[in-house]
Parts: sequence; structure tokens; C-alpha cells
Amino acid sequence: MSAETQDRYIETKAQLAQLFQSVEASLNGDSNHPLHAFRRKAMDKLQTLSFPTRRDEDWKYTSLNRLLVNQYTNQASLQLTATQLAPYQIAGEDVIQLVFVNGIWDKSLSKLSAKPDFLVIEDIKTAMADPTYKDLIEKEWTQWALQSDSALVALNMAFAQNGLFVHLPANKVVENPIHCIHLNSKTDQPLLASPQMFVVAGQSAQLTIVDSFHSLDEKAVYFSNIVNRFILEPNAVVYHYKLQQESMEAFQINHTEALVKRDGNFSSFALDLGGRIVRNNINAFLGDTGTHTNLWGAYLGKEDQHIDSQTFIDHAFPHCTSNELYKGILTDKANGVFNGKVMVHKDAQKTNAYQQNSSLVLSEKAQMDTKPQLEIFADDVRCSHGATIGQLDESSVFYLKSRGLSDEQARSVLQHAFLMEVLENIHLEGVREKAEKLVFTKFDS
Repeated sequence: MSAETQDRYIETKAQLAQLFQSVEASLNGDSNHPLHAFRRKAMDKLQTLSFPTRRDEDWKYTSLNRLLVNQYTNQASLQLTATQLAPYQIAGEDVIQLVFVNGIWDKSLSKLSAKPDFLVIEDIKTAMADPTYKDLIEKEWTQWALQSDSALVALNMAFAQNGLFVHLPANKVVENPIHCIHLNSKTDQPLLASPQMFVVAGQSAQLTIVDSFHSLDEKAVYFSNIVNRFILEPNAVVYHYKLQQESMEAFQINHTEALVKRDGNFSSFALDLGGRIVRNNINAFLGDTGTHTNLWGAYLGKEDQHIDSQTFIDHAFPHCTSNELYKGILTDKANGVFNGKVMVHKDAQKTNAYQQNSSLVLSEKAQMDTKPQLEIFADDVRCSHGATIGQLDESSVFYLKSRGLSDEQARSVLQHAFLMEVLENIHLEGVREKAEKLVFTKFDS
């Protein structure tokens, strides 16, 4: 790390500490709440950690300098109407709708009428006041979040204002997806938004969550620093979709971890279209036999966007499977990064793991760095991984043009078809159509 970068990061920490002190000063009686004790511990932990630099192997291709140079605020109120919200909703799905504006849960715009009584959806502060969930949350925050060596996780824990707690009891199925709409606007000072979600799916329960991220101004500068924690009890099934269309000047860091217990099934899907710098850290820990995990991702980078996806699947037990497919398209001066790691431990016999990353690079100045990894310490496994980086097939472009399409239309059709292999894994029709619409909008921009 250069001396200039080191000084910048030290200054950033000092600014964040000052911001945290101003938040504390505004809490009044809430400063004694158990949740704030965790925030304070997280802030103390942040001071002992270093922000990642390109000298760190996992951050070799991604610099946070442009992100950390800003002075942030975490307060930016904004009132929206239902009409303004309409373009971001999912058509054709009866959803449980939660709306977050500039990082704050707006319950007046949220709709919980489709929520069954047995499903618990609360902000974490309220959930911690319930003896039923207090010990569970405190245990996770102590043993998982506060033990993380990530400065960005600590930053989220320190500044999250409306963390979301979702608890689904055993043997319950929620037919209607939970749709969390995150909207950010242009503010006088760049906003630090800290979305946080803790989801527990009981034994043999099933749930779908859709996170969509949008900007009300395509030039708005803000930082969405996200932490998601999923716990799947035996035989639980959870689908988590992220549809990301942040401002082209925004930054998003997404840290998602899932603990999947015996015979559980966790599926994660990330569609990244917006953002100046985007980083996904997706980790799945297969914590018993018979588990299965799907990690799917699609990305489309233009101008000077930088989209980085890092995945880790930990196979520690036998008879588990995982499937991973990431595909993306880069043009102009966009950069893409994929680093997927699958670890198969000595006792994880009969593991079946598949991983593939494929990218189209459509301009001379665009760049893709890919590194699929398998670390296998068991001998009775079926594992494969691969990566391809290429361009559009010009013979296919010529064929479509011979059928009456313009050159631009032909290339758009082929690019969409390329991404459809990933998009078709979205199991809800309304969500899949929403994702396709966002992709088409990006193609046309």
C-alpha cells in the first residue's frame, strides 16, 4: 500500500469514527439498547481492521480508492409516493413488499397484506426486544458478525439503521416472495446506506426473497454496503435474488453468507447492471450431508464500470452438491472480475461440484479477469470448473442480419440469448420477467 493510500484510509476511518459519534449523540435513550452495544463493538473492531487493498489476493483486481475518498453521511430523509414507487415493483407477483428509502425502512410504502401470520418480519432492533429471538440474534452477531475479519462487515454492523430480521418456522412454506425495494437518491453529501438482513428458515421451511436496488438519479453518488446472513435448518429451501441497478456513480459491496444444514437447499442469484464499483462476496457453507447450493450470476458492464464477483462454496461433509454459473458482457472500458473457489474437504466424499464462468468482451478497452478454483482433498468426488472469454460469433450476427435484423438488433439478440442461460434459473415468472426487462433497458441505454 502506498503512503498516500494508507493516509487516505486512516483519514477515512477517522471520518467514520466522527460520523459514528454524531449518530450516538442523536440516540438519546436508545444508546443503551443491546443493539447499539453491538454497533459500538463493531465500530471498535473496525478501528483494528484494514480496508482491503490490491495487495490482498482476493482484492487483486479491485481498488476501493474511489470509494473511500468520499466523506459520507448516513442521514438523508426523503418522502416518496406510491406513484414514484411503481416502476420498481414486480408485476404479476403478489409480493410481501418492503421499501427502504436512503437506507431507512419506509413502512408507509411497504405492504404486508400478503404476509402469513406465522412469518416474522421485523427490524432487528424490535426483534431483539422479543425474548423468543433475542438470544438467537445476539449469538449470531457475537459469534459470526463480530468475529469477521472484514472491515466492510464491521462497517455495516456499526451503521446499519434498519436491519431486517426474517424468521420462518419449521414446516411452513411462504408462497409469496418478500420483495425488498432499496431506493437511493442524490444527496448533498454522499450517502452511506447499510442494508442488513438476517434470515432463519426453520426445518423443512421454504422462502423466497428478492432484493432490488435502484437509484432515483442516475448520477447520484452513494455507497450501499450490504450484509446478508442466512441460516437454513435441515431440509429448508431458500431462494435469494438480487437485482441491482444502482446509479452509474454509486458503489455497492455485497457480503452474503449462508449456512446450509442437512438436506438444505440454498440458491443465490445476482444480476448486476448498475454501479461504478460493484463487489459481491457470496459464501456458502454446506454444514451437513445432503445439502445443495446454486450460485448464479449475470452482469453487464458499460462505460467505466467495475463489477467483481467472489464466491466461495465450502464442502465439509459427504454427499453434497453445488452448481455455479456466472455469465457476463463487458463493453466500452468496463472491467469484470470473477474469482470462484470451491473447497472440498478430506471427509467430503461423494461431492458433486460444478463451476463455470463465461464472459463476452466486446471492445478493445474492456477487460475480464477470471479465476475459477477447485481445492480438493477428497478422492471420491465429481468436480469440474471452467472459464471462457470471447466475443460474439460474427457468423451468427451475419445470419440474423440476413433474416432482416439490423446489426445492432442482431448483436442485442445474441447478447440477450447469452445471458438467458443464467436468467432462466429464476423460478418465479414475474421476477424473471423483471430481470429480463432490466437487461433490455441496459442494452438500450
